[in-house]
Amino acid sequence: MNSDFWSSSLKLLVAFIPVLIVYITCLYTYRLFFHPLAKFPGPKLAAISNWYEFYYDVIQQGDFTRHIQELHKKYGPIIRITPSELHIDDPNYYDTLYERAGRRDKYSYFSGRFGYASDSFSTIQHDLHRMRRKPISPMFSDKRISEFQSVIRAKVDTLCEKIGEYQKDGRILEFNSAWMALTTDIITEYAFARSYGQLEVPDFKDTLHEALIAIYTVGHFALHFPMVFPILDMLPDWFVLKVQPVLQPVVGLRYDLARKVKEIRDGINEGHKAVTHPTIFHELLNSDLPESEKSDTRLGDEAQLIVAAGLITTSRALSVASYHITANPSVASKLRKEIEASGMNDDLSKLDWHKLENLPYLHGCVREAVRLAHGISTRNPRLALDTELRYGDYVIARNTPVSMTNVDILMNEDIFPDPREFRPERWTGHPELDKYFVPFGKGTRQCLGLNLAQAELYITIAKVFSTFEFELFETDVSDVEMAHAYLVPYPKWDTKGVRVRVKDGHGSSGKAG
Repeated sequence: MNSDFWSSSLKLLVAFIPVLIVYITCLYTYRLFFHPLAKFPGPKLAAISNWYEFYYDVIQQGDFTRHIQELHKKYGPIIRITPSELHIDDPNYYDTLYERAGRRDKYSYFSGRFGYASDSFSTIQHDLHRMRRKPISPMFSDKRISEFQSVIRAKVDTLCEKIGEYQKDGRILEFNSAWMALTTDIITEYAFARSYGQLEVPDFKDTLHEALIAIYTVGHFALHFPMVFPILDMLPDWFVLKVQPVLQPVVGLRYDLARKVKEIRDGINEGHKAVTHPTIFHELLNSDLPESEKSDTRLGDEAQLIVAAGLITTSRALSVASYHITANPSVASKLRKEIEASGMNDDLSKLDWHKLENLPYLHGCVREAVRLAHGISTRNPRLALDTELRYGDYVIARNTPVSMTNVDILMNEDIFPDPREFRPERWTGHPELDKYFVPFGKGTRQCLGLNLAQAELYITIAKVFSTFEFELFETDVSDVEMAHAYLVPYPKWDTKGVRVRVKDGHGSSGKAG
């Protein structure tokens, strides 16, 4: 009987093979010659299968962003990069694709990156995203972030005290961890009125750096196999941690954030009453969102998004800034002299975000740091719901995924000559460049934390680099340049970060105040 079973199974398999071959042949023929995107240029392998993207994204470890740039050089400004998606490399088309007035859905394929989570970033439908984002947006308004500046200044002052300790004992300071500790403490304080206290950990060792790398690399794999995260969610935590120990901080973070949301809901966490600023989740739970949108699971997803987004992109921009300012003594000198001349560095309370924005050289340094940090480094597809799009002679049907990549614009040689160079002067007297400053995106899904990120960057750079002087230790530009594009950029895997010695000082401003 067992022999008969295996014999029948083998015959069925043999019979199925021709059917599979015919199916694949027909599918590939359709995609190459009869698909609505068949008229668009691009590599044939990309047109017939997502395995093309898988090779560059997964096998080549986050190399698809770079490869798409190469494809544009060969095929032109609009190309087909997967069987169903177009990509455009034209800085002047950015405002059209990501227009604020238009209704744009997110590509569902990309929401699978994190298991179709219910946070606003992963939300596919335009109207649902708008509803979820509406009660959060006021917390990141210019007014609210201006009111929150005192907290940012206090955290930066704590960081300066820690840097002062490195100055005294001559230890090597690893900037990446310091910046991540700073941004984590700021965003968790704003979200829950309870900071994670990472600035107090010796040598800033207790950060989420390794865990976030694990999440983003797994997320690239999950694009092609979207069941990855649902399966991980079903598995016992002990098993997940056994297979991938680096996820320990992520598992801990998930439970901790969910607990913090529940404490606020139950009235246990009343820390917001003891502080002078509003907090994101106290406000969110008291908003007019439908009760179904305030579940622990849904708000837990939102909390993970806000915390991760609030710490990683800003900390990377600070790492890029710290490398280039330290590597170029003339930049450091000009920056310090401008801040000292403004008189704002004499008193921490004078470091006002908007006043600092008006210092031309500091403004240029912040712009260059963010430009070279890139923000989101992978493409960002949108589906136009109400109308077809046009590009040149091409007509793009409604609901076609069309993407652009911020990196392509921020590193465009025609807009930013010698784009790899850190040149604060390029922003002085050139307001036309603001149109191409797109690291935070544009349109209805523009990065929510734009104002918070800029306030942190201006205050932190002004205070730290007018208070201390640094010299690089076993660090070069490869420690900050993008080598892997996993949603956010990562440098070479063997980097040890931006490491510096803190010099003895440069006069009266040489010690933390």
